[in-house]
Amino acid sequence: MSPKAIVRMTLTEHATRVLVTEPSGNEVLKAHFPSASGAHRLATRTLLEAVAHLCNARLHVVLSAESEAIGFAQGLVDGLGLSVDTVYYDVELLQHGEGRRRLRGLGDFRDLRALTVIAGGKP
Repeated sequence: MSPKAIVRMTLTEHATRVLVTEPSGNEVLKAHFPSASGAHRLATRTLLEAVAHLCNARLHVVLSAESEAIGFAQGLVDGLGLSVDTVYYDVELLQHGEGRRRLRGLGDFRDLRALTVIAGGKP
């Protein structure tokens, strides 16, 4: 597979938001789904595997989850609160930020774009 694509993802009780970019910075996918807590346990992992195949790249997932329970329920965090990496993606965990910005339609993903910068730019 080619160099890693970057997936910035937030999981909350109210919504799951995803922004996928190529290593060059080109945006490939923006998505806003209903609550991650109500989703099927394989939904997020299946989505990430599909994106990896479509991008023909191993993904670097920068994850901000409202709680460890949500990340665990979606299979991105293990029982100890550590990230779960696979052949298709590796996960970098961030603390869910206090004072989140309000989502203004599907077009405002500035906070997700900044997650890699906050995490030290580990692509």
